[in-house]
Amino acid sequence: MINLKIVVIEDDEFLLNKIARVLKREIMSVYTFKNPVEALEKIPELAPDIIVSDINMPEINGIELYKILKDQNIEIPIILASAFSEPEYFIEAIKLKVKNFIVKPIDLDDLIQELKLFEKELQSTEEQLQRERMLVIQSKMAAMGEMLGNIAHQWKQPLNTISICASNLKIQKEMGYIQDKDNVLDDMTENISKSIKYMTDTINDFQNYLKPNKLETCFYLKDTINKVESLVSALCKTNSIQIIKNIKNDVHLCSFQNELIQVLINIIKNSIDELIHLDNDDRIIKIDIYSEDEAQVIIIHDSAGGIPENIIKKVFEPYFTTKKEEGTGIGLYMSKQIVSGHLNGTIEVSNEKFIVDNKEHVGAKFILKLNPFDINQEV
Repeated sequence: MINLKIVVIEDDEFLLNKIARVLKREIMSVYTFKNPVEALEKIPELAPDIIVSDINMPEINGIELYKILKDQNIEIPIILASAFSEPEYFIEAIKLKVKNFIVKPIDLDDLIQELKLFEKELQSTEEQLQRERMLVIQSKMAAMGEMLGNIAHQWKQPLNTISICASNLKIQKEMGYIQDKDNVLDDMTENISKSIKYMTDTINDFQNYLKPNKLETCFYLKDTINKVESLVSALCKTNSIQIIKNIKNDVHLCSFQNELIQVLINIIKNSIDELIHLDNDDRIIKIDIYSEDEAQVIIIHDSAGGIPENIIKKVFEPYFTTKKEEGTGIGLYMSKQIVSGHLNGTIEVSNEKFIVDNKEHVGAKFILKLNPFDINQEV
């Protein structure tokens, strides 16, 4: 079966029905139109991969139809069917760069072969686009890592200065130069030290998160989730989002930990973006981790109401986003590429219910199934 969606336009009803019968046995999706005006109205909605159209038709001929589509910035390849008695259209069609010509009466075997070749060409083009998109994504991630490196460099000096000042205050008190009867100064210097450590650890965590692993390591998934939680804890606290974890202590994996952290951050950040729009306080992200045969399963389930059914199948597509100018559409696409290409696993999403404290919640449920690598395997 040829995996194409095609539109066939032919004003001869007998010929149109004959073409449709044959093509529907070979082509995944075939839409037929006797009236070219009606076809023009439907083509933007159908978004076919290719159009097969007669040239000489009443109301609008095949050339005019193709011109109108181009004027609407609808770039769909077209194969024009023509008779030798219609040479006046050829030069104009060539200028418009039509995909191909077929001669009437149409040899349907030749047409099917032409469509098979087009399918291969389309697949090759899509693979090239995917490679280019991944290069763009990798470039953006590298730029972000460099930017965080610069930020870390800028932070170190003032953080060291603050740390030294806090230590000096503590020393001054211990030597009796500063009176602190109620230990207020101790509390303040302790809080300063904790804040400095938190800021330092956070920037280090983000730098490591953007740095791809070169070698596989074995790690406990509980530790991985704790690292992820440390990266999003401030955002969750600010927006009253509760993270509930159900993780067995002994669940471990031999894989690429930083890449896994990158995927988990993408998923959880998407959940946070949706949860902050809720009016109530039921903002929950539930994380379950368990073993299933040899695979390790990570489930991330939020209470944000779920993904609309008409788009849930598109969330892993490149550049698909519901966040308008705020979104890039590369997060979940990149996550799927990492899971399948680097983590030896699968990722799926659905809308499901779950219960916390006897209360039912509904939201998106991401399931990651990760298979272990052989730690001695060369990479």
